Order: sequence, then C-alpha cells, then structure tokens
Amino acid sequence: MPEVHPVGDLTLPEMRRLEDLRAKTDAAHRRLGELEVERHRLVATVITIEAESAAVLNAVAARLGIPDGIEWAVDRDGTVRVVSP
Repeated sequence: MPEVHPVGDLTLPEMRRLEDLRAKTDAAHRRLGELEVERHRLVATVITIEAESAAVLNAVAARLGIPDGIEWAVDRDGTVRVVSP
C-alpha cells in the first residue's frame, strides 16, 4: 500500500470555496431528488388521464356500435369516422 503523508494545507479562501461548492452540490442533489419525485407524480397523472381517455373512447365505440378491431378516429369537431380498409 502506498505511503500517504501531508504536503501542505488549504488556504482559508480555498476551504471556504470548497465548502461552498460542496453545499451547492448537495443542494443540486436534493433538487434532483425532488424533480425525480415530481416526475413520478407526473407519469402517474399521465397514466390516469390516458386510462380515462381510453374509457371514454371505449364508451363512444360501444354507443356507436363500432366493433373491436375496426380502426376509427375522432375529428377535432367531434365527428367520428370509421377508417375503411
């Protein structure tokens, strides 16, 4: 194992600067953790919205008698169109 021995000391400004940088790094890591939690919440929200959208579309297809496997689309004006093969 190599021998380790001191060769000098940090100056007070160097120590303060390194402490400041360490604190900034810690704060950035905390913020990343917060953002990760928020990302998970947003993903869960998107999943919920997509499930609700699918339920509405399934109800529309059932109401209009569109069988499973038939391709269809909804226009922006609300018109439902069946795509012919």
